[in-house]
Amino acid sequence: MQRNLQRAVSFPEALLDSCVSAWRSQPLGERVARWAAFFLERQQTQYLFGLKPGGYVAESLLVQDFRQDCVLFSYRCSELARAASARDALLWALATRFATAALDSVVSSTGGVNYDHRAHLDYSLDIVRSGHWGRDVTCDVGLAVNDSVGTSRYPAGSFAYIPTAQLRLERLADGDLLYFVFDEKNPRGKKMRQEYGLVIGHQGIVQRLGNTVTVIHAAQSDLSGEYRGNRIVRVPLATYLRRVDSFKGIIVTRLEASPRPPLATSGG
Repeated sequence: MQRNLQRAVSFPEALLDSCVSAWRSQPLGERVARWAAFFLERQQTQYLFGLKPGGYVAESLLVQDFRQDCVLFSYRCSELARAASARDALLWALATRFATAALDSVVSSTGGVNYDHRAHLDYSLDIVRSGHWGRDVTCDVGLAVNDSVGTSRYPAGSFAYIPTAQLRLERLADGDLLYFVFDEKNPRGKKMRQEYGLVIGHQGIVQRLGNTVTVIHAAQSDLSGEYRGNRIVRVPLATYLRRVDSFKGIIVTRLEASPRPPLATSGG
């Protein structure tokens, strides 16, 4: 708790608790979107891949509010949205990011967490399949198709996604978690699939602004005419999908109120 609530890595506990209290009565999806907007509006968060020096994985942290990649951004917004306090959000983090693991096998004597533990899901498609980050609603928000190519890790036909042209934007809801699927016809997408077995290359969170469906995400690179990278940004989802040609569509999960998975305190 102390390690992940210190001011060097976390927004002030009192500020987080006040937001949790103020938004408690809102539907869960709206709370997720509000937390995404919280990080966006403060503009204090830089993009940093978790495995790089100073990143949350490299530093064995659950929290790094000022240096996030797209996965940590989705983790953090969903945890704060489901939590009763800033401290409770850390328990949500342990119970979902390290589901089924005993605490004494994940947390060291100095308070660091072990992202090499087998319970941690390193691939975003496994995150989707776990159910800990919501129900897979991909087939509900567009005309989904089975991926016909697959990767070395995921056989062809083993998962569904919505091609960009077949997405029904009006069916997306505040707080939906988006997973962008690599296009094997794009050089970068092909490389990621063939060399690393990756299906999903990015994550983001839906926020509806009037009739416009936007995605808030931790962006590494600029999108000319839309935003500068290395920060949390917001852009119309249709624009993002049209402009970023390394992705061919999305997978979507939707958080619903549910009990927190139990924490095992001991491996014995």
